[in-house]
Amino acid sequence: MNLRDYEQAKFQLAELLRSAATLTQAEKDEEREGRLQDLFVRLAEDRFNLVLIGRFNRGKSSLMNALLGTDRLPTGIVPLTSVITTVTYGSHEKVTLKYRQKHLDIEIAMDELGRYITQQGNPGNGLGIESANIELPAEILRRGFYLVDTPGLGSVIFENATTTEAFLPEADALVLVTSYESPLSDEEFRLFQAAIGPAVHAFVVINKQDLVSKDERREAGDFVRDRLRDLFDGSAPQILSVSARDGL
Repeated sequence: MNLRDYEQAKFQLAELLRSAATLTQAEKDEEREGRLQDLFVRLAEDRFNLVLIGRFNRGKSSLMNALLGTDRLPTGIVPLTSVITTVTYGSHEKVTLKYRQKHLDIEIAMDELGRYITQQGNPGNGLGIESANIELPAEILRRGFYLVDTPGLGSVIFENATTTEAFLPEADALVLVTSYESPLSDEEFRLFQAAIGPAVHAFVVINKQDLVSKDERREAGDFVRDRLRDLFDGSAPQILSVSARDGL
C-alpha cells in the first residue's frame, strides 16, 4: 500500500467511525462513545500498537531495547509488575506514569523507571500504576509506531496475566516472545489462541538463540510451528529466531 492508498483508507475509516458515532449518540451509549473517541484519536495519530506478550524472563524488554537501539528499558530475571509499558516517539526522553485511581499523572526521569515498574522496586504494583508511557527519539517510532511491553505470564504475580489479557483488544499486531529454554509454554499457547483474530497480525519470536546449537534451533522451530499450525488453518505465523542480547 502506497501513501496515497493509505490516506484514502484512513479517510474511509474515518467516515465509518463518524457514522457509528452518530448511531451511538442516538442510543446514548456512553461506553461505545468513549471507545469510538479513542479510535478517532488513534486514527489521527497514526497509532499502531505492536504488543509483545509471553512468559516473564523471555527477554521481551531486551528485544524492545534491541529494536530501538537502546539499553534504557529495565531488564533482568525478576518479573515486571502488572504495568503496561508503552514506548512511542518523542523529541527527547520522557517517562509519564498513569495511575489506576484518580491521581495526577507524574513525570519521572528514565533512570527512575525501575523503581516503579519492576517487582524489586514496586512489589505487587503496590503503587497502583496503570501504565508507564515512555517517549524516545527512536526513528522506528516516528510514524506513530507504539511498542507495548506487557507483564510477563507465569510469575507469582497473579495480576500480570489479567493485566495482559485485558490489554489484548488494543493490539494491532502481536509478537509472542518465547525462548529456546522451553519454547511455547501452555500458558503462552492459550494466551496466543485467545488473542489472535482476523484483524490482528501475529508473529512469533524464539529468543536466546545464542544459547543453543543450530540443530536445537531447528528442532524448537519445528515444534512451535507444528503446535501453532491448527490455529492458523494449517499455516503457522512467521517464526523468527533471534538473540536480543547479541542484537544489543
